Amino acid sequence: MTVDLGPAEHDVYRAAIEASPAATIVTDPAGTIALANPEAERLFGCDPGALLGQPIETLLPEVSREAHQTHRVRYATEPQPRPMGALRDVHARRHDGSVFPAEVRLNPVKTSRGAFVVCAIVDLTERKREEERLAQHAAALQAANERLVELATTDSLTSLWNRRAFLDQLDIQLEQAVRGAHPMSVLILDVDHFKPYNDEYGHLAGDEILRAAARLLRERARRSDYVARIGGEEFGVILHEANRDGALRLAEQLRVAVEAAQWPRRRITISVGAATVAFPAPVPRPPSPDRTRVLSAADRALYYSKQQGRNRVTHVDDLAPVM
Repeated sequence: MTVDLGPAEHDVYRAAIEASPAATIVTDPAGTIALANPEAERLFGCDPGALLGQPIETLLPEVSREAHQTHRVRYATEPQPRPMGALRDVHARRHDGSVFPAEVRLNPVKTSRGAFVVCAIVDLTERKREEERLAQHAAALQAANERLVELATTDSLTSLWNRRAFLDQLDIQLEQAVRGAHPMSVLILDVDHFKPYNDEYGHLAGDEILRAAARLLRERARRSDYVARIGGEEFGVILHEANRDGALRLAEQLRVAVEAAQWPRRRITISVGAATVAFPAPVPRPPSPDRTRVLSAADRALYYSKQQGRNRVTHVDDLAPVM
């Protein structure tokens, strides 16, 4: 909505603009600065009266001036106030050449000489600086939270997932398997004769073996597999969409890789127990499958591997049913 400004109101409007605490500039229909209040002169670092008669583009960075002329001509054809919700951030240029972010509010005033435009200008430098500081703080906070999650879910010795993360992921994988009616398998691996090794060579040497074994498991597992240290010398692997044959094949690859590796003092081997779950058809809202039964089955297969002399892989399906 425009204001029809006659001679009687002219002095009132001028006085109001001069007294405004906001930097305010008035341009004539040609885009020339007709009035600039003291706050505007202070904001742009100009002497009193220095802005009068200058094109408004003088207050913009050179790179923006040509585009602004086009926008100004277009605005003059349909001048309308810019409401608070439609403010546009621009960059303004001070007399010394420095550029700062600004918020500009436009309001056309209809006069006998044509449509003048009142421009209220707010320096956003401090606001942008505070926004940047808050964004940096938020990013640092997010990084700290991610680090806390990592610390809570990572085994400090081997850098694998820890038991808590393993169990949480097992719940997720079981639910996805039953929803999608695809198989999944779990391996539980144990470093053979680890306690005697620890007793003979010391805990630091034992830690070295665990780190090296963890590295081998992580390197040989598939990208989709979830490898964790779930106990002293015990590791767990969740095999996404792996049936019995796939589980046995990967478990054997892991066993062979450990056996064939170069170890510092004596040969290291692992025993492996495997269990597989499969569902015949998708279930949209299934009850949560019992992870305890899956782990118990893999544990039973691991125990059998140890009973049979260690350094071997056993799938629970190959064992006699528990009565």
